Formats: sequence, C-alpha cells, structure tokens
Amino acid sequence: MKKPLSDRRPWLAVARAYGRAFWTRNHLPPGDLVDIDEQERRRRTMLLDRAARYGPVFKGLMERRLTVCVVGHERGRRLLKDHAADLRPVTIQLESLFPNGFMRGMQGEVHRDYRRALVHGIGALDFDVLTPRIEGCADAALAAYADAPAPASPQAWAGTLAQIAASALITIFFGPDPAHPAHARLLAAYHRLGPHGVVWTISTRQVEAYQALCAELAALDVDAGGLLGHLRAQGNVDDTLLGNLVYMVELGRYDLRGLLRWISRYAADHPAWLERIAMEAAGHAGAVSGKSVAEAFVLETLRMDQSERLMRDVRREFVFDGWLVPRGSLVRVCMWEAHKEPQSFRQPFVFDPARFLGDGLATDRFSPFGLDHHHCPLAGPSVEVAVAFLRALARNYVVDGRNFEPAVRGPYHWEPSTKFEVTLKRNGGSAH
Repeated sequence: MKKPLSDRRPWLAVARAYGRAFWTRNHLPPGDLVDIDEQERRRRTMLLDRAARYGPVFKGLMERRLTVCVVGHERGRRLLKDHAADLRPVTIQLESLFPNGFMRGMQGEVHRDYRRALVHGIGALDFDVLTPRIEGCADAALAAYADAPAPASPQAWAGTLAQIAASALITIFFGPDPAHPAHARLLAAYHRLGPHGVVWTISTRQVEAYQALCAELAALDVDAGGLLGHLRAQGNVDDTLLGNLVYMVELGRYDLRGLLRWISRYAADHPAWLERIAMEAAGHAGAVSGKSVAEAFVLETLRMDQSERLMRDVRREFVFDGWLVPRGSLVRVCMWEAHKEPQSFRQPFVFDPARFLGDGLATDRFSPFGLDHHHCPLAGPSVEVAVAFLRALARNYVVDGRNFEPAVRGPYHWEPSTKFEVTLKRNGGSAH
C-alpha cells in the first residue's frame, strides 16, 4: 500500500536535497538524519554532543524536514547576516487576520517601516511610571497566591505567573492596569483567543476572538501611558500594526510566563541571590556599573534556559562554510548551545548572575532576543517585567521550591519540571 503524498513529500524534499548536492558537487553538512526533537527530549545536550562529533554545522530532521543546525554565536550571526535574503523567519501566519501578517515574518521596506514605528513607540514609554504599576500587578497576584486557602500546587503557581505575565503586558501595551474595568475584559478576550496556549492554525474561533479584541481596543481610552496610546498619538496605527500589538501580547504572555517560572526556579534554588535583590530593592545595595542585581539575575536566567533557538525557512539554496544549505530545508541557529560556549562563559552550566555585573557581556557573546534585523524590539520591556516580578518576589517573600527534577521539553520551550512547586513564606509571616 502506497503512503499518501502528504506522508511522502518531506522525504521527497530530502531526496531532492541529496540530488542537488550531487548535481552541484557541494556536500550537505555531516550528520545522520535523526529526529532532532525526539533525541533532544531525551538529552538536552544532544546538539552540543553532535557539534563535538560532526563540527559546528551539521544536519538532522525536524518535523520530517532536512534541518541544518549551526552552533556558535559568531557563526550564527554571520549566517543570518550574509544570507538574510535567502532565509525567512519561521513564525505564525496571521495574514488571514490583518494585512502583511506578523512583523517577525515581514521582509524589506515593509518590515523596516513597521519596526521603526514600533521602536519609536517603545522609546516613548515612561518606565518610571510603568514599572511601579507592573510591580503592583505582581504584588497583587503573589499576595493572592500566598493567602489562598487551597494548598500550593504546580498548576496554581503556573496560573499565578500566567496572570502576572498577561496583566503586565496588557498594562504596557494598552494602558489599563488591573484596577481598570477594561483590564479584566482584555484578559477575558485573550483567554478566548488562546485558552491553553498560542493557536498556530487560525480558525473561526480565533477570527471571532481577534475581532472582539480589536473592538475592545477601539473603545479603549488609551491615555494611561501604554504603547498603543503613544502609537496612536504618532499617527502610526493601522490594521497591521494593531494586529501585531495584539499578537505580540498573545505570544509574549506565554513566553513571559515561562521566563517567570525559570526565575522562580532559580530564586528557590539560590536564596542568597534573592536576599541581595531584596536589599537592593530596599535601597541598601546599589547597582554595579549601572546593572542591577535583579537585572543580572534575569539575564543569567535567559542565558541558562529561556533563549533557545532561531528557526529559518530556506528560500534559496546557498553554501555556508563550505556546506550546501538546500532550498526547502530549515536552519536552526542554536542559541542555548551558543550561550554555553566555555570561551565566552566560565563554568557555562553554573547559574551565576555575577557574570552580568560589572562590565557585563558584549552582544557578540550574548544575544537572548535574536541575532539579526528581526531581533525582538520588546527585549527591554520583557526584561523590565521580569525584573519587576523578581523584586516583588524578593521584597516580600521567602521562596521555598520543591520537586527540583530535570527540565522537560514543553510546547515551545524547555521548562522546569511539571512537578516543580513553590511555597511562598512572607518575610516574617506565614507560608503558602
């Protein structure tokens, strides 16, 4: 019995890649065609092991597609710069919701125009005003968790962090803080858009939820310092930019929840650092060379776990470092592995925020938010939210973690164990 064409097509593409290598007399990168996702779930360092065996450029399969993996910070940056026209970011397809789709997938002048407008809007944000409001979001959610009558659980902690992430992003992007009635309506609208995670295949449900979100934002009085208000004042908001703001919050709330989980995991495991952050928040210890201890803690968390990979579709074949990268394949720039290079990071598998104090690290060694012109423009606000959460946690609580089991591969990122549990004990108070 023949396999359906849909089952055979990925293997036909792989066969064509080998045919092109033979025809052009350029070799494909070394490596056997293992399922990278499957192997990586079993052993997180698998790609480092393969780089040691085959060299920094090697191949495998992801989603049954030939995938060229590139390990090394400088090498990955050079690949993305030299072959920008040959590559396209792998991202969610949103053209059915608004023109031009998601900014991460835009190219050329269209990408530059929308990115420029977004960067200008972000530059107008006043974090001296926004940061206390974000900390207020975190304070309220942490207090509700600490005071809840039900026993602590991994699910309750993840839900608390999801609330903090979504509330903080809604405050930054759209203006209203949790005390504003519109805030609750926006939270409910986002729950309808993606109740259990980002929905990558747009269905009627997502169309209806998206339209309801846009209607809510159209009726919103956005004079509270949010990004949307600044962009409207600049006259830059069209359907595409509004859609991008909506989906930046949608994707960002899940990514940020994951980052906050890792932060709480390291906070529970390194109480001395949490004490330093509490002293800093109370004004008893100053920043070193302009870098706060809390920010250093967040950056080290990003280096250790949250920054993982950049994925690109290959639009035109090219040769990189002597190896053929065929059209139709995927390129994976391995960021988690790049951030473990011993020549850049002493004891790279040891959690040590001190490496980001003092002069810090140059971008030629550390780039948790991207390497090319698609570098995330919301890097600064994301770090601000994480720092605000960490300060609220350190200022008011002792963090007791349980079930420190190995990380697991989630839908989008590696995550702390699903059994990881947090109990908060108020400084001088009771525990939950």
